[in-house]
Amino acid sequence: MTKEKSHLSIPLPEVKSRETVYQGYFDVRVDLLQLHHGPNLSYTCLDIKAHASAVLAKTRDGKFVINKEYRHPTGKWLLSCPGGRIDIGESPLEAARRELLEETGFSGSKFHLIGSAYPFPAVTDQVIHYVFVEGAEFVKAPTHEPFEMIHTELKTEQELMQEIAEGFPVDGVLCTALLLSRKLW
Repeated sequence: MTKEKSHLSIPLPEVKSRETVYQGYFDVRVDLLQLHHGPNLSYTCLDIKAHASAVLAKTRDGKFVINKEYRHPTGKWLLSCPGGRIDIGESPLEAARRELLEETGFSGSKFHLIGSAYPFPAVTDQVIHYVFVEGAEFVKAPTHEPFEMIHTELKTEQELMQEIAEGFPVDGVLCTALLLSRKLW
């Protein structure tokens, strides 16, 4: 494996070895890195195996389609936005359309890709693509997967920000979606 240089003129670590130590919904990989200043470092990564789309949808009357979703690692219900893995052969916009419908029963008139981000780059290289949806309207009952515990609510921006300010636990993906959507308002 080759040593590349970053834009900062600091050599990137050389990957001396790579071992998958767990395979499942995601894989756990341990890389042995040779650092530019000498020592070796064992670095644990998650191979998520797919990028994702996250959806910030707004109804015609200006309300956001927001999920309250139970997230087991936290043991809590979190304010979140619909979204999930991008299937093989699917675009971020197609995944956003599918996930919005599956999780909430809503669809929309216009889907806009508003940005992408790495949600947890210290652990994974997964990219989340953020999609803003205009004209969201309820079209059918949601079809949750067995492990999805989701309650969908419609909230004005003021109601959503108030709930966040009052300390309701929030998924960082929703925070990023709100930030990226600011360029549209």
